[in-house]
Amino acid sequence: MSGGWQSNQSDVTYDAIGFATYHLEVALQQVSSNLAIQIPQIESAYKFYLNSELKALGGVVTDSESEASPSYSNSTVKIPDGLKEFSITIQVSNFHSGWGGIWQPIVLGDADSLNMLHRDKVALSVFLLGSLLITALNSLTLFFQRPQDRVPVVFACICMLLFLREFTLDHMSVLLPSIASGFVMITKINFFSYYAIIPTILYFYQLYFLKVFHTQFCRLIYIVCIVFVIFILFFPTRYFGLSLSIFNIIALVVMSYILQRMWVAINIKLRGARIMLLGSLIAFVFAVNDILNLNGVITTGRFFSFGIIGFIFCQNFVTNSRFNYLISKNETLSDKLKVRNADLVLMSELLETKVEQRTLDLKLANKELKARASSDLLTNTLNRYGLHQHIQAAFERYRRSQESFCLVLIDYDHFKEINDNYGHDLGDIVLATGAELIKDSIREQDKLSRWGGEEFLILLPDTELQGALAIANKLKVAINAKPIGQPIGVNVTVTGGVAQVNDEDTFESLFKRVDEALYHGKQEGRNRICS
Repeated sequence: MSGGWQSNQSDVTYDAIGFATYHLEVALQQVSSNLAIQIPQIESAYKFYLNSELKALGGVVTDSESEASPSYSNSTVKIPDGLKEFSITIQVSNFHSGWGGIWQPIVLGDADSLNMLHRDKVALSVFLLGSLLITALNSLTLFFQRPQDRVPVVFACICMLLFLREFTLDHMSVLLPSIASGFVMITKINFFSYYAIIPTILYFYQLYFLKVFHTQFCRLIYIVCIVFVIFILFFPTRYFGLSLSIFNIIALVVMSYILQRMWVAINIKLRGARIMLLGSLIAFVFAVNDILNLNGVITTGRFFSFGIIGFIFCQNFVTNSRFNYLISKNETLSDKLKVRNADLVLMSELLETKVEQRTLDLKLANKELKARASSDLLTNTLNRYGLHQHIQAAFERYRRSQESFCLVLIDYDHFKEINDNYGHDLGDIVLATGAELIKDSIREQDKLSRWGGEEFLILLPDTELQGALAIANKLKVAINAKPIGQPIGVNVTVTGGVAQVNDEDTFESLFKRVDEALYHGKQEGRNRICS
């Protein structure tokens, strides 16, 4: 069990795709007391038996690819106290990953110590995630204050890619399945963050030190990395292994190139080059360590998290210093311009500034009025007028190309009782929270509007009736599952109607059918979706 099925630590190298059974008899020097076994991430499905009793599993273990189902999970199994001998059996199958088998060691130790170690890893990741998110928001703030400078927004992208990378590590597996929806998606996010961050970092350095970076070489790297990203997005995860081996070489080449260019920037005395080189060295040393550790060249462990901390600190310091320098430089130039300009030129500029400002204020006011005319301020959704434009467009597409669509009408059950019992303020919270839950559960192209007091109408383009019913039931479950209006916590239910457009429909006839479906649901006892 020294490494996975393709590990160079093993005497025999097996194919990544397949299935196997591991068995181990364990004899302790003394009877067990508060012992546990920590199971790592296993590629890509497993069953763990202790004395022939199933204690943990991930995915569906099978010898048939059509029946296989992967899982992204690890767990800790408690050993019953009083045992001196026991057996471990692990069934493993892999049809979805480029690495099969058990790569990380299975650890037997004190249960409290194992839990504490896991908590420490999670705590470090949470700290890094928070730091990355705060740094990204700070960089975006700098970008919005000076939109012509692209360096802060590119640095924010680096932080978010590092965020995704850290978030998809195996010790975060408790949160991953519920948020990232499964092994395939988590694996794609993990690889995407790695393959996308290398060209993004190179672009960041190129923007910062344009004089010392070769444009043609950088473009070549961007094109190659885009090919790898497209490969990750559209190919099955079982083929990712070979691409990672190749991309690790590309990453090392890019890291070496950046370090060499930073040394050139220091020699020609470019501002911030020394701090940037320090941050680069910290991050790259830990990154190279992780690459070599992953490939079995060294066994030091994974420490890239510490590299992230050093990189963020140095790069954030340089980015803020650069921004402050630009502000100071602009202020100095502005003062000189004011001294040299004649009074007449100054008055003309002030007049032009006032005209531009009033024009801008007028445009902003018109934009705000237009937004208010088509949106509901309480729920931050479209109103009837705003949704009607999208419905007209949907009818035009249906008549032109037969692209079907559906309407879903959602109504809160017994909403008057919520207002009467808890007050209209809480009722408003219920509506606003429910609207957010709906928006989180529908697609980007779907349109949500507050149609009446507690009624919401949803346009589902390019959707058949069965798909719309599934979406409507998903929305109903999402709203029912969450008590709304803390700290009181009101449990609410909704009733919905669904209708699909047909050739004879106008908006009025289509809306009448969806309204009748809603009414039918109310008559049937509420808390249901009807069509």
